[in-house]
Amino acid sequence: MAAIAGEYISDAELVAAARKGLYSKSRLLSPDAAQAAIQDLKLWIGEELAFEESASASFGRILSELWHTEYLDQLPPLLNRFERLASAYFVRRGSVTAFHGFCSAWREGMLRRILLFAEEGPDLNDQGHPPAPYALLASGSVGRREQTLEEAERYFLIWTGGEAGYFEQFSYRVMALLDQCGLIGKEGPASLGRTLWRGSLDDWCNLVDGAPQLQDQSSRLELLADLRHLCGDEAIGRETVRLGRLRLERSRGNAEFLKLAREVVAVPVALGILGGIRVDRSGEHSGCFNPEKTGLYPLVSAVRWLAAQHDLDPGPTLDRLAALRSVGVLEEALAERLSASYHLLAGLKIRREIALEHPYLNPASLTDSENQNLKKALETVRQLQRLIRRLYLGKARKRLLAKMVSGER
Repeated sequence: MAAIAGEYISDAELVAAARKGLYSKSRLLSPDAAQAAIQDLKLWIGEELAFEESASASFGRILSELWHTEYLDQLPPLLNRFERLASAYFVRRGSVTAFHGFCSAWREGMLRRILLFAEEGPDLNDQGHPPAPYALLASGSVGRREQTLEEAERYFLIWTGGEAGYFEQFSYRVMALLDQCGLIGKEGPASLGRTLWRGSLDDWCNLVDGAPQLQDQSSRLELLADLRHLCGDEAIGRETVRLGRLRLERSRGNAEFLKLAREVVAVPVALGILGGIRVDRSGEHSGCFNPEKTGLYPLVSAVRWLAAQHDLDPGPTLDRLAALRSVGVLEEALAERLSASYHLLAGLKIRREIALEHPYLNPASLTDSENQNLKKALETVRQLQRLIRRLYLGKARKRLLAKMVSGER
């Protein structure tokens, strides 16, 4: 399997290229040969449509089986089947957005089913129903609908009413079920406080208003920017998201938001001063670099900050890029290069997960073309960081100082 796929092209470009290729070829053929070529193309399109229909049906069946599971031990085999299905689809199509869509829908289905299993726990409630309404929300890759095969890290369980004792036990049961299905990493239920934040709606208000439940306040803003309601009570979910967006709005332009901007533009990108790929010089991964940590993460973080700065709706990174282009924050050419960079870097992550490999990549293993494409992607990420530094940090710093001076008066 190639380490890096070819450059990303849009649907319109793909259709236009196919038409152009067919026209160029048919000009050189006799009518009979042209008809045969078109028939071959028609056969190929039929095969591809059949593949898509089969994949869609298989995915629909496995989601239906997931929802109708009666016993917990039915979940791991379904998870294995899903991962094989999603991996096979990506190997054939190479579509990052399709893979994210499959994995996000699957993860949400798993979470809904696990919550129902947790509600049915006899140690919690003989009737199998919680004593108060609750909602489950997620941030990070799940919140952005960019889930892959790896586990996500931040969930939020929020309820109304004074049933803290019940929901504390409920949270541990949910974590145990997630751990049994291999969805929370190596630490298992011991990571409850980090993976699953839980509290009443009043506790959530205290969190978003700055109470010290999260030590890193800039991380809090990033979590709020990606926050999305997954399941449970819709009214609680909407109110939780509304409070988070209100907190982001109040933070825009203040010291906390500027601190996050400085952190975003300072995230290292694996590109040296002379334009070469920067690799580790010592240690276990000497001669390699981590394209997720020093490529994909800086890109996602910068786009998220820009989207929050301009009060755009939460969503996938590609949707945020399109929105930033539509409101004039990003020029069309830069937005297209950033989208292509995202497809390349996210594709690397997916291929690594499918192959069960570590996240480090040796540039020496790439072809010259792959190496150049990767350098272009990393340089584009760095351009975005420079744009944020130039357009926002200097001006924002001056406005903040002026506000502080006027406040002192």
